[in-house]
Amino acid sequence: MASSRLVIIGGGLAGLSAGVYARRNGYETTIVEHNLALGGVCTAWRRGEYLVDGCIHWLTGGAFDRVYEELGILPAVQRHTLEHFSTYRHVHDHIQVSVTKNLEALARDLEDLSPTDRDEIHRVVDGARHLAELDPRVDHPPELSTLGDSVAYLWHARHEIPTVMRFRKPMKRWLEEHVKDPRLARFFEHLAPPEAPALFMLMVLGYLERGYLSRPVGGTEAFRDALIASYERAGGKVRVHATVDEILVARDRAVGVRLDDGEIIDADVVISTSSMPETVLRLLGGHFGADAARKRLQTWKLFDPIVLASFGVSLALKDEPSLLHVDGVTPFELGGRTGHQLYLRLENDDPCYAPPGHSVVQLMAATHYDWWAKRGTGYNAAKDAVARQALELIEPHLPGVSDAVQMTDIATPLTFWTTARSWRGSYEGWMPSNGQIFEHVPKTLPGLSGMYMAGQWVEPGGGVPTAVMSGRQVVQLLCAGDHRELVA
Repeated sequence: MASSRLVIIGGGLAGLSAGVYARRNGYETTIVEHNLALGGVCTAWRRGEYLVDGCIHWLTGGAFDRVYEELGILPAVQRHTLEHFSTYRHVHDHIQVSVTKNLEALARDLEDLSPTDRDEIHRVVDGARHLAELDPRVDHPPELSTLGDSVAYLWHARHEIPTVMRFRKPMKRWLEEHVKDPRLARFFEHLAPPEAPALFMLMVLGYLERGYLSRPVGGTEAFRDALIASYERAGGKVRVHATVDEILVARDRAVGVRLDDGEIIDADVVISTSSMPETVLRLLGGHFGADAARKRLQTWKLFDPIVLASFGVSLALKDEPSLLHVDGVTPFELGGRTGHQLYLRLENDDPCYAPPGHSVVQLMAATHYDWWAKRGTGYNAAKDAVARQALELIEPHLPGVSDAVQMTDIATPLTFWTTARSWRGSYEGWMPSNGQIFEHVPKTLPGLSGMYMAGQWVEPGGGVPTAVMSGRQVVQLLCAGDHRELVA
């Protein structure tokens, strides 16, 4: 075999996925992970009797189920299909709308809210159904596509082209051009970021109706651990608490890595799942693909870093939705960023999160990386202040929570950097804005052989399904280079 020894930088979902597929295809693999444990940003951690879930709010299935099955995640992990996705409340407009898999009921509720927008509401529902028909092509890397493949795919998707053309524009622009009632616009805003294409909103609604959205029983922890177990069963090697300082290159070919303690690990191929800035500008010293990487950093938007404030509470909260979006709150500043909406996750639907009669309440809020990076010796005091402020924000909407707190955990952008090397705390890489979701990011670098990239930084939009898909596809490219088919 021409390329037998692989070093995989990063033990998150993409690295683990690549490791499983590589082992099945006869490659020797060593995952080098910066953190003390595998999983990357797909993580959850214990705080006494409570489980803080730091990742999966919902899991996208459908065509991606094939990859979960190949990786041994399914059927090892059970899922409960989402009947209810989220509840939207507006404080001043006294509006409450529940987003369920019954899109006809949702359309009626939205028509009651804004009769003048009836036609656009039905375009949204119809568009969601059309988009759910599209094949995400999880087993077809763009690098291996031919002109014939592209023509065949366009023919297959020809009936969905009008939907794609109307909703590919950013949410903010689509709302300005097509939604008349500002109350309806505010509702739609909670389904996708303003920079993201409105197609993202359609994907959520269409997949929800089809039953493609779920939560893993046991939360992120169960999903992550099932993938780790698959890699271990496959016989892959792991080095944890080991940081790669340099990708070694000889005659324009990647030949291994050097760790921060000076140890060298030789390899025939290096796969990096680190961020693109980290991979290209630091580990490779800016010698391959640096201009393209710098241009993307200047012109593409990253996912906003977040503060994740989690509270274990002695309340069951069984009558509350698992995802609650509260709009129209008095503007507040948290971690240097002003907000007027609360994104609340109530982990009340699975006994893995808390003891009986208890639950975990999370507030997720956008923040600024630099604000946290400059706290210095005041960093812990800033976390304490955020915890107090988060409870003050939550209490009016979930009365009694403040007095019921048994556990407090605050994760900041620096948490995501120190544990998962998320560049500037951006936990999902590139935001799919300004057409980025339609632009292919190559998994190779110009002028460098024996080197591949996988993960959220070559898949604009990020997320769990694209991360595991990316790991699969990079091994497909590797196998193609060795002139053989992937064994899945």
